[in-house]
Amino acid sequence: MSQSFKDFQVSCNNCNLDTICLPRGLSGEETESLNSVVKNNSTLQRGEYIYRQGDSFKGIIAIKSGTAKQITSDSDGHEHILDVLLPGEIAGFDGLNKKKYNCSVVALEQMSYCELPSENFDILCQEAPTIAREFFKHYSECIGGLQDQIISSKRPADEKLALFLINLSERLNRLGFSSMSFTLPLTRQEMGNHLGMTLETVSRMLQHFQNEGLIKVQRKYIEIKDIDSLKSLCHHDVD
Repeated sequence: MSQSFKDFQVSCNNCNLDTICLPRGLSGEETESLNSVVKNNSTLQRGEYIYRQGDSFKGIIAIKSGTAKQITSDSDGHEHILDVLLPGEIAGFDGLNKKKYNCSVVALEQMSYCELPSENFDILCQEAPTIAREFFKHYSECIGGLQDQIISSKRPADEKLALFLINLSERLNRLGFSSMSFTLPLTRQEMGNHLGMTLETVSRMLQHFQNEGLIKVQRKYIEIKDIDSLKSLCHHDVD
């Protein structure tokens, strides 16, 4: 049985935004600059907020252990799950433009994170060009992720769920975790919210995938048995 993400902690060399979150190719001066401003190891429990939609921009966040969800609320107060953040991933770029966050980030379980405070952001990017380039890369990836979500929202239910599992598997692989067996960070209700599907449809599709031999399901535990067939459901749009 796979462990919870709260049991996995990103190992850090020299500074807590290095290794996975930022490139290893920092100069000695850049690493020293980063170490001097990063706030380390803030801890939250499930349901607590790192920041809320509309809050003033306070900095860039790197998840160190555990998971969180990015959410937005519409005018009627209904919550919409935009994304899941895994250990080693970064959030907060949505607050850069207008200096206010466009979404909220909420802990899905006990988690810890590091923060690059906003008051140090501009100066650090000037002093450490490598870091500035990496932030630009992450920002571009965020935009690409939003585009993928829009395209995915038009797909049939089986393709939506297959894409979700494939995306999660590939992200876990990049972060050094098991990509073939893992615990889902979202409940089925939350997955339905994120994918635009009902709870019943999510449960039915998971069972269908298991019956077809594509995955093994046990509550929130997923073992991918046939990644190629999952990808084939998406008409070869996933590499």
